[in-house]
Amino acid sequence: MGWSEGLVNNFMQPNSPFPTEDTANVNSPDCAFHQWSWEAFAWAITLVNDAGSDSKVPRFLTLHRPDELLPAPGGVLKKAGPRALVLGGRSLIAHGTAGFKEDAGAIVEADGNMMVGLNGYPVYASVHMNDSYFNTAKANLIATGDYQKNAPNDPYFEVGAAVFKATWMRVDDVSQAPKGSYTTTATVPRLSTTTKPNQKGGTTTTIAPNGQTDTVTVALVGLHVVGYTVNHPEFLWGTFEHNLNSPMVPDGTFSPSGSSSTGYTFYTANTSYANANLAAVPPQLTLNESTQKLTPATQTVLQWATGGENHPDGPKNIQNINSQAQGIVAKLENVQNLFANYNLIGTVWLQPNTYVAGNPASTAGNLNKLATGSITLANTTAETFVQSPSSKAMLNCFMCHNATSYSFQPPALATARIAISHVLAIGTDKAVQNEVSGSTSAPKATAEAPVENKVQKKKKKEK
Repeated sequence: MGWSEGLVNNFMQPNSPFPTEDTANVNSPDCAFHQWSWEAFAWAITLVNDAGSDSKVPRFLTLHRPDELLPAPGGVLKKAGPRALVLGGRSLIAHGTAGFKEDAGAIVEADGNMMVGLNGYPVYASVHMNDSYFNTAKANLIATGDYQKNAPNDPYFEVGAAVFKATWMRVDDVSQAPKGSYTTTATVPRLSTTTKPNQKGGTTTTIAPNGQTDTVTVALVGLHVVGYTVNHPEFLWGTFEHNLNSPMVPDGTFSPSGSSSTGYTFYTANTSYANANLAAVPPQLTLNESTQKLTPATQTVLQWATGGENHPDGPKNIQNINSQAQGIVAKLENVQNLFANYNLIGTVWLQPNTYVAGNPASTAGNLNKLATGSITLANTTAETFVQSPSSKAMLNCFMCHNATSYSFQPPALATARIAISHVLAIGTDKAVQNEVSGSTSAPKATAEAPVENKVQKKKKKEK
């Protein structure tokens, strides 16, 4: 029996363990890492019984969410398990302050910008953790002071820890779900716009959740699979996209002058790539509060079809693994077989046992430059605006996920390997603020008032 034939028996059963052994051989070839990504994906999307209804849901939706890391009012810790998908806005209120609330989802990406679908709705995100990952994260939260207390002792995750980040497209009667995508019902935040004077004599406009919600249908358009396997404490980082998301440009061939004559879920046919992957901020980005739709929409293109896979025949290996795995999943029962319509883009990792205690490289903060595999890995629905301009730039998951995650933004916290996890920042100002804003200066006679978002402002302060 071939590798793909084992997906169902080994990883798609109700009690299947999360895969960790693919990398037990320190000389494992690149295929082993990409096969692991498909195994982790198969494990995550396996339909399991929903204890609260007569339906089945993908396993990753039964896992812990970030809002469970901090006690609910009354000190009760919520438990993992099937329940309604909540794609909510993260509060900016400090933990412990009256009114603190943290939901599972986000309307902005990690760089602080918002991807807007062609139908005008923001693309949402949710994070899901297995027990191992959740328990370690909960014991090392910044909001509780445990990160600060534990960092000198180098606490860390265990083999088998896993976290998944899903991205979701909101659909309605006019804009249907992408053909062959998995859909479900979710609670999403309603957005509002506020404009206030700023110190530059201009205004600052912010689009953010207003505390109200809508129940809508959403389609899964992306999924990061991240897991600690044998010999790889840095976690393996793989990402999947629905096969109709956007044009996928072969590695190393992207040109801003290019375009595609085919339309996609997040790309209008014949749009110049020079006009794709561009972030808009208020006041250029506007919200119709009645319809909850935003303008302008984000045109997207995947600039590296297999994330710049740097091994011999790397892109071909990913294509073959996709073909084998999708062929197996396509034969499964209805609904489960929908997941054959998702492509592995690539997987990125470090050399065996690099991210270990005592190795200076593990805390240097330039892990992205040590990466191998899909060294320019990105997902168009999660890293839309930070795709690598060249293979030398090596923009990948480790650029943001490393030991220095909390040491550059004042007040700086200690460097620690466990800072590779961003959920530790929940309930603090070190978490990505779930709003998008832009400012204008006082009008000038000779030039248009500049616009900058919060991320740009922060970078200026850090220089």
